[in-house]
Amino acid sequence: MENQLNYIRPFHDSEVNAAMNQILDNENFLMFLKRFIYEKEDIDAEVVQLRKINSIHEFQDKISQKFVQKIIDRTISNFKITRFETIDKDKGYLYVTNHRDIVLDSALLQLSLFNQGFKTAQSAIGNNLVLSDLLLNIAKLNKMFLVIRDGSVRELIENSNVLSSYISSSISQNNSVWIAQRNGRTKDGIDLTQQGLLKMLTLWGEGSILDKIYNLNIIPAAVSYEYESCDFLKARELVISENGKYEKRSGEDLLSIETGLTQFKGDVNIVFGEPLNDSYEEWKNLTGNDNEVLKYFATLLDASILKNYILYPSNFIAADMILNSSKYKTQYSDIQKEKFLAYCQQNIDKSNIDKVKFKEKFLLIYANPVFQKEKLGYL
Repeated sequence: MENQLNYIRPFHDSEVNAAMNQILDNENFLMFLKRFIYEKEDIDAEVVQLRKINSIHEFQDKISQKFVQKIIDRTISNFKITRFETIDKDKGYLYVTNHRDIVLDSALLQLSLFNQGFKTAQSAIGNNLVLSDLLLNIAKLNKMFLVIRDGSVRELIENSNVLSSYISSSISQNNSVWIAQRNGRTKDGIDLTQQGLLKMLTLWGEGSILDKIYNLNIIPAAVSYEYESCDFLKARELVISENGKYEKRSGEDLLSIETGLTQFKGDVNIVFGEPLNDSYEEWKNLTGNDNEVLKYFATLLDASILKNYILYPSNFIAADMILNSSKYKTQYSDIQKEKFLAYCQQNIDKSNIDKVKFKEKFLLIYANPVFQKEKLGYL
């Protein structure tokens, strides 16, 4: 297992400088620096300084956080993260969030932790997204660990044990970890925790399944976008999936990453929920088999994420359009509705599939959070 743990883990500080110099020798990375970080052609002087980077913290300070801030400046109207008071700087947590954007969900959390003086979290990334040595080095320089998503059934089980071991040991050493509540992004606007994720997280460790949950020190958080990341691509996939299994095209993951980074997102919010351990007295004596216990915690995470999910006028307008009503009219203005309708039509017009079905799926991406919050009494 030690070899597998070494394969998936981020770089140690002692490995950073060699990896840094390797990526600086790559012309594609230099083009990235010119376009997104320094916004100029002559960056020779900056590269000289970057070659001296010797730690993960330096890499995140000089590159990662600057890049994410550029994305915020260019594509987000207002970014807000709230309830930092739930976090103790001296503890390691497992941050579990809904998953709407491949890169930004975790990147925005990382930037916020960095700016508030917290240690940044290690974050999970599927090996299917790390398609070159350059991307692998960048990921590991940015505190990312690999989730292996291919192989035989036996290999996948073994990989799950390795991943569970890595996450639990990291948190026990007071190093926080971010992971999405599900494998793959939410496409239809309904955020649900995969019970299998919780099963993986509790494969490793001492004691009962409740002890393992407690030791993970889970904090749920809700990420919400006024304009859904990759909404056009998601709606398209939903329509096609109705007629059979959706087959990803070559390069589609990279297209989703690029679209998510460059698309206008309006307001974006991250809201921390209460740590699950704060309600330990309520669940420490839970009975039932492991599957029943995991189902309970999946429901608990879903409720926290949905409760803290921020709704925007776009969500309420879409809900009224789906219902053909004015039920939520007090939640938006005529100007906001006109703007959102124009945005919807723009996306409908460029779709090359059944436009009626596309419109329905597109609107449901925005409307479903309203319906879900209302269903659970959070609206």
